[in-house]
Amino acid sequence: MSSITLPVPQLTEALRQIGIINPETIPTKQAAAYLSQVKNVPTAPSSLEVYRCQSRGPRYKKIGSRVFYTTAWLDEWAKGVDVKVYDPSRL
Repeated sequence: MSSITLPVPQLTEALRQIGIINPETIPTKQAAAYLSQVKNVPTAPSSLEVYRCQSRGPRYKKIGSRVFYTTAWLDEWAKGVDVKVYDPSRL
């Protein structure tokens, strides 16, 4: 899957709409929204939680009990994700 690269003004607006204020400290819910809406990698917050427990998924940092991602780490992980589209008409 090819990674989507938005121009800086469009990326800034997309981050603002998701609720991301600082691209260096993105909470789990907004990280899932970023992956789904900006990178076109459908991801639920619960999936990111499971990935952390299984030691897979995007890199993250933990400050106390709070978990944060960065846009760079999410972009890096999204590049390696293979999104498969199911098309029942091709059966």
